[in-house]
Amino acid sequence: MTTATTSPASRAIAPDTRAQFIKGVGGGRATLLAKAGLETAADLLYFFPFRYEDRRHPVQIAQLGRFLDTPVLMRGRVLSASSRVTARKRLSIFEIVLEDGTGAIKIVWFNQPYLKDAIQRGDRLAVYGTPRSTESGHVQIESADWEKSEEGDEEGGIVSIYSRIGNIAPKALRRIVGTALEALPLIDEPLPEALIEKLGVIGITDALRTIHRPGTLDDQFLQQRSPSHLRIIIQEFFTFQLALRVRRAREEVKRKTRTLKVDDSLRAEIRRVLPFKLTGAQKRVLREIAADLQGMRPMYRLLQGDVGSGKTIVALIAAMIAIHNGHQVALLAPTEILVEQHYQRIVQLLGSWTKVARATGSMNASQRRELLAGLKDGTTGLVIGTHALLEKKVVFKSLGLAIVDEQHRFGVEQRQKLFAKAESPDILVMTATPIPRSLALAMYGDLELSVIDELPPGRQQIKTVVRSSADIERAYAFIDEELDRDAQAYIVYPIIEESEKLDLLPLTEGIEALRRRYPLRRLAMLHGRMPADEKETTMQRFKRGEIDILVATTVIEVGIDVPNASMMMIMNAERFGLSQLHQLRGRVGRGERKSYCVLVHEPRIAIESRERLKIFEKTRNGFDVAEKDLEIRGPGEFLGTRQSGIPRFRFGNILRDHDLMEKARDTAIEVIEKEGLDTAEQLARKLLGVSSPAVTRD
Repeated sequence: MTTATTSPASRAIAPDTRAQFIKGVGGGRATLLAKAGLETAADLLYFFPFRYEDRRHPVQIAQLGRFLDTPVLMRGRVLSASSRVTARKRLSIFEIVLEDGTGAIKIVWFNQPYLKDAIQRGDRLAVYGTPRSTESGHVQIESADWEKSEEGDEEGGIVSIYSRIGNIAPKALRRIVGTALEALPLIDEPLPEALIEKLGVIGITDALRTIHRPGTLDDQFLQQRSPSHLRIIIQEFFTFQLALRVRRAREEVKRKTRTLKVDDSLRAEIRRVLPFKLTGAQKRVLREIAADLQGMRPMYRLLQGDVGSGKTIVALIAAMIAIHNGHQVALLAPTEILVEQHYQRIVQLLGSWTKVARATGSMNASQRRELLAGLKDGTTGLVIGTHALLEKKVVFKSLGLAIVDEQHRFGVEQRQKLFAKAESPDILVMTATPIPRSLALAMYGDLELSVIDELPPGRQQIKTVVRSSADIERAYAFIDEELDRDAQAYIVYPIIEESEKLDLLPLTEGIEALRRRYPLRRLAMLHGRMPADEKETTMQRFKRGEIDILVATTVIEVGIDVPNASMMMIMNAERFGLSQLHQLRGRVGRGERKSYCVLVHEPRIAIESRERLKIFEKTRNGFDVAEKDLEIRGPGEFLGTRQSGIPRFRFGNILRDHDLMEKARDTAIEVIEKEGLDTAEQLARKLLGVSSPAVTRD
């Protein structure tokens, strides 16, 4: 690569020219650009427009009635500008009237008080917004994009619009990026020529130039499916998959020092201890896991399945294989309630077959000493724990298998801490959130995928209905009928984030109202901030039938298994994602009783929310629910966690572009096989450094 420019006097722009030496930047703007991750000309080349304006044909204000509900560009002068704050909701409102000689229109912005200093009467503006008809019949525009323009200095043609960076004016930012484009002839092509041909993409120089300065705005370009966009999409997908596969290959170089065998005596022992009739899907997945465990390379496998599909039994059999061969197993779970549920069930099944221990933050000193000693000397075969398992003091004699349950609730670093407690342990990660294949490829491209797509016989279909809170008495009466039949019920309130700042008011108010409604019933409350022993006592009382109605937060979302509970009511259901609703619904229908789920929403909710609940009402299969949820909310909101590990791609949509992700993965595997691991790793490092800040700067 060409040597960087070192002074503002030099005219040449190299890709690694520091931003402060680019014309129009300077020290102050360089600081703002650096905060946005834009430190060199090359960074600016990968700072793409988020939309474009065709300024060849601005619309006259007098013609706006013909363009209702359609984004348009207008030019005009500000006749008046005013700001006010509403007394009731303390809402800041800034209004201008824009005129262009053919007419005038009101433009309104909410909660942007800085605009009163930025836009003054007499300013000439280019405004991009959507005209809509008000209740009074006038045409108005809300929350428009804008920038100032001088007389005779109005840009024509197609204009790229970039995300705002500090107080750098949009026009100034375009000029800075335009200057950075002078570095294009000197930029390295990060992909080898043979790989460009293999992937079927155009060169990087042409792609970058066209994305910044398009000659046309046809549908293919606007939908980010042009050859230029596809080059960026495939390059980032390939970079991501290659990095994952290189990391996986580096781990696989470490051959397992242990050997595990599955023989007839072990099979007989498993049948004796776990006398379950497995489904065909469970048997298929077990064969895949058993083959991995007996192999010389460490297992890296994702096990996913719908609520109640029997993942825990599969994981327990895998654990028995490792323990039978003289090794220990660790099961990491996200909450103490789930740890306790796993512990109680596994102890009930295994009995004295092996010593099972718990590791939680609420252990006392003597329990902690006993736990650490049992793991260190090997007398404890299986430990189930929360983040307490990750502490440095937790040392295993021979950890052979690490299992992570509800793994998307843990960050990559947390999982690695567990895996580092042994030399190349076999790894099984599980999720009860059915993840569409496209998302699984993006999140876990380095894991093999096993899917349990069949429910055990006897699982009840759960009747789901949507009700307005205005009609809630009908639902309350139905709960009464179920309780009269000796069933039990959950009522869930939407406190989604369990944290120290948690506002428990909706839950506490809710249980008080329910106690008034059900004066003769036994009610109890369960939430994440209760002491561990109190949570466990409450759950055990509910399981024993000593509580009729458990009023809870989403802390019951996973792992709770009470066969007698046949009724799930979810308050303010519009505030939940479809996948979370499905998890909650899965807490009932676990026994022989016919089970029900009632989704209660506020009387006035958005049309989109109402339609989403109707979709859920009709959808039973978890994978179908997950696909719908991913389409509606996108991958980040779909998983509902900041630690989900989903990479952010500039143009790639992992749902829409799943075929390109698979192509990228297959190509990455082929590169490693043909070129060797060292060459593949060099290419991955080059691509990560040159072209994929969106993937690496999370």
